[in-house]
Order: sequence, then structure tokens, then C-alpha cells
Amino acid sequence: MKTTLFFLLATAGLPLLARAQSPTPLTNANFETWSNRNGVEAPTSWLTIDDALASEDIPPILLPRTVTKSSDAHGGSFAAQVQNQSIDLRNGPAVRRLALKGLPQRMLARRPQDQIDLPGLLLKGSISEDGELGGVPYTGRPTRLQFWYKLTGPAAAADSAIAGIILTRQFSPIAEVIEVLAPQSTYTLMDMPITYQSTQTPDSLQVAFVAGTAEAAGSTSRLFVDDVQLVGGTVTGTRNSVAAAALLVYPNPSTSGEFSLASLTDASLSTAPFTVTDATGRLVLRQPAAPARDARGRLVDLRAQQPGVYLLRLEAPAGPVVRKLVVQ
Repeated sequence: MKTTLFFLLATAGLPLLARAQSPTPLTNANFETWSNRNGVEAPTSWLTIDDALASEDIPPILLPRTVTKSSDAHGGSFAAQVQNQSIDLRNGPAVRRLALKGLPQRMLARRPQDQIDLPGLLLKGSISEDGELGGVPYTGRPTRLQFWYKLTGPAAAADSAIAGIILTRQFSPIAEVIEVLAPQSTYTLMDMPITYQSTQTPDSLQVAFVAGTAEAAGSTSRLFVDDVQLVGGTVTGTRNSVAAAALLVYPNPSTSGEFSLASLTDASLSTAPFTVTDATGRLVLRQPAAPARDARGRLVDLRAQQPGVYLLRLEAPAGPVVRKLVVQ
């Protein structure tokens, strides 16, 4: 048995646009400050999977690091290196602690190849006493999230590293964006436009980077993140965000590779021309506009594709609508 733990944000988004001005600072967004937390070195004001483990009384020092300080930086002296890690459940004191959290010893004994994959997670957020991940107080309405990153490793494309941001008010999403990161051998600027679902002011924020979200993601991919910033000021809800909310995609994730699109209020949305790209940006499927009779059940067939994360882009009349599709 191989168990993968990972954090995913819900998805919405738009194509990349030109850079904006007026950056809004995030604490330690350049990853120059690190401190000892839970017995290991960690980026100040950011959370990692170590914090979740510590909340479950599992000392992170017993396990390999998933987020480390790297001198391979874009600016300044340091960047954050994010990497999944695999643990052999048969060996070491961590096994007993993990077993106490619900992994039966009989299962471990019967399957000698059992392992658990710790996700490479870097999160601007909070964690409760129960180990639940949440946001940090925030009341701005930025128009985009920008950061510099590198993504290397022989399986970097297949592992599907992601970056995401979610702004909420009273636990309800106001804006949610996720992007799959393409492999890059040198630092590259990532610019993620933020589309709002309402005109409300948020009260909390999460920004997350995950080294690998694919079911078979390994530990060879390394994601370097540096110089994160929120840019822009107050914006209002857009027609496109209303259209995005009206689009249903199901099932998602899909174990078969088949998805259905439906829109009960706007037939032109689910029947719009679309493309699907993989984590490297490669086009894997293109379809023209569909007849109106398909508005409540249009097939997106990815059965020929490998498990992983794909991006669906609909060229809707109100503007492009992008959704993440997960093939398991």
C-alpha cells in the first residue's frame, strides 16, 4: 500500500496577463528568515507538513524534511526548497507513531513494501489544535499572485506541482485560483490573476505551494520558491466569475478519465469550444463548440491520458473559464 497525503486548493482562474504594480507585502515572502520550530529549521511565518505532524504529536525530527532552506535563490540569500519525501513504514521510531494514528501493524507486516509519502507543502496559513489547516487574517483584494520558481527533476512534469491562493470570508470562498507549474531549469516569474466571485472583503488568506499532487508523485522533483508577492488593489466581481460559478464539472477527480460539463443557467458556457492541456502545457484535447442539447452533460474524454492534473479552458462568451481536472 502506498499512501499519498497532499493539500489541494479548489480551482478557478484566467490566462496570464501583464504584470501589475503596487505590491502588497507578505511576511517573509523572500524566505530570508528561518527559525527552529518543532525541533527543525523552518521558514518563519510559513507552515510546512512538519507543523501538521507536530500537531499530531509526531516529532518532525524523526522524518525527512519536505521544506528546506536553499542558497539557490532568485533574490537575496535564500529560497524555500519544497520536495515530497517517502518513508519506509517498516523501520524507525516514526513507524510506531504513525501506526498509532491509524495504520494497522498487521497491514505493515503483510505488505513489506508499504510506504507513506509526505507531501512537500509550503503554506501561508494557520493550523488548529486539531491539525486542521486554515488561513491567516487578511482584508485586501489583490488582483494577482506573483512569485519566482524553479521546478526540476526527471519526473517534474508528471508529479504536477501546484501553486494556489484562496481568499475567504467567514469560511466561504471569495476567490480561489490554482495553477499547475511547468518544469523550469532557471527561475521563472509566475503571474496568477485572481478572479473574485463576489464584491465582499475577505477576512483570511491562504497561499500554498505543493511539490507534487499526482497519485504516483515521487520524491525526485524539487520546487524552489522565492520572492512571493500580492499585487494590485481593490477589484470588483466580474462577469467571468459568475460564469465560472455556473459551470459544473463532475466527477472531479475522475478514476475513469471521463468528465461531464453542465450549466443549468447558461447553455453557451458548457457548450463553448475548449482545450485541455497537461502539466507541461502540452495540448491533449481540443473540441469545437457543442450543440445546445449537450449543455447539461457534455463529455470530456481523457481516458487516453496518464493520471495527473490537467487544465480545461472554455472559450465562453463572457470570457475564458479555466478549471482543473484530476485524473486518478
